Amino acid sequence: MIEKKVLDYVQRHHMLENGDFVVAGVSGGADSVCLLLLLCELRREIPITLHVVHINHGIREDAGADAAYVRELCEKFNIPFSLVECDVESLARQRHVSTEEAGRDVRYEAFYRTLESYKGNRTGKIAIAHNKNDCCETFLFHLFRGSSLKGLCAIPPVRNEIIRPLLCLERREIEEFLDKNGIKYCIDSTNLEDNYTRNKIRRHILGTAQEEINPAAVSHIYRACTEIGEAYSLVEELAETAYSACVSSVKKGNACGLHIEKASFETLHATVQGAVVMKVLEAVAESRKNLERVHLEQVRRLFSGQSGRQIDLPYQLCVERDYTGVFVYRANEKTVPTQVPEYLLSPEEHERLLRGECVRVHLNADEILVFSIKSAHTLALWKNIPQNKYTKWLDYDKIKNSIVIRTRKEGDYLTIDTPEGAVRKKTLKSYLIDNKVPKEQRGALFLVTEQSHVLWIVGGRISSFYKVSDNTERVLELHLIKENKEQKG
Repeated sequence: MIEKKVLDYVQRHHMLENGDFVVAGVSGGADSVCLLLLLCELRREIPITLHVVHINHGIREDAGADAAYVRELCEKFNIPFSLVECDVESLARQRHVSTEEAGRDVRYEAFYRTLESYKGNRTGKIAIAHNKNDCCETFLFHLFRGSSLKGLCAIPPVRNEIIRPLLCLERREIEEFLDKNGIKYCIDSTNLEDNYTRNKIRRHILGTAQEEINPAAVSHIYRACTEIGEAYSLVEELAETAYSACVSSVKKGNACGLHIEKASFETLHATVQGAVVMKVLEAVAESRKNLERVHLEQVRRLFSGQSGRQIDLPYQLCVERDYTGVFVYRANEKTVPTQVPEYLLSPEEHERLLRGECVRVHLNADEILVFSIKSAHTLALWKNIPQNKYTKWLDYDKIKNSIVIRTRKEGDYLTIDTPEGAVRKKTLKSYLIDNKVPKEQRGALFLVTEQSHVLWIVGGRISSFYKVSDNTERVLELHLIKENKEQKG
């Protein structure tokens, strides 16, 4: 008996509780009329308050008759009725979306508006007449579009305030129930046209599958959707853990976004990789719609590409391959670059250094570079040379020109030790490339320079030419204070 089947389904998924206020969307078609009748029956077991909302989309000339029929049903069962009229086609043009999408937006906006207006202190629910066939049509629609795993899951019976009491029924069961009880319903003429993709799937694909392949096709597809949903839940749990391990928020150059680390990412199962990528794309785009499997595959292929490669995705998403993984950001959300002025250490500041004073140069709001000069004779030189990246010693007497703190310029170079014990020049560009410093980070590096010669890449290496030695008399100590705390290494 269909009433008992729906009651069991509602109770199993805890859709309704005593005293709930329920907004029911009723178009007048078979599904929604069945929903209304069964909700009225359910009131015998679960005391609830019903309010019906009918939407006239302004597409069909005979739509007024549907509204009149639903109003008549509501009067028969003594249920409050609200009619919402909207020119959906005009709205679709205004919002630059399909008529189907605009219609859906209008319906749900009306449901929530009615719920907030009338529920008072009661718990509110919105009952939708989706059934198993709708779930199968959605599955096939997403499958043909190349959806990710999530798009192949079954329509959930409960999502927040929305409940779907008829998801346990096939459309044929609904029509048989109405026919058996002599209950009329409206037929939307647009459902018989092939103007909409879902109509084509309903009439020519799913219908043919039931008639010519297997009468139980809907039941089998629905079961598959449910099992995919269960598998997806497991993948999501694994993806949450993986996301924490290999995804980080970063600012690179002028852009802010999310970075996926290649080393950690490649240890994941392929299915979990896809889920992680989708979570990243959705987080940056702030939407999941129009992000499909083809986009996941494009990102995954990028991991095996060369550094510097880039792809563009929907929502103005840019995905760039770098030395350690891929970086995802929105092209229209680049930050304005901060121009770092050159800072020339003045003769007066050099005099202060020679008097034993410190000179502090503010690189930005969070970093200060401190200069000081020490006598090599007072230092146990070879025992105490700093080994951390925030403090460096240089031979001050090898510096013949003014010291400038700046970002890089064309022609910059430093010197490095060769295996033979000699010192040779290396362009800064080549050094940064060889050490896999991402291209978008190179322009933001602070340098301590003497003309084009780089004494120190702040936070990185020093030029071998300026290293202290047995002949060093005066040591220039450079110390970076970061985030207002001295770095210890």
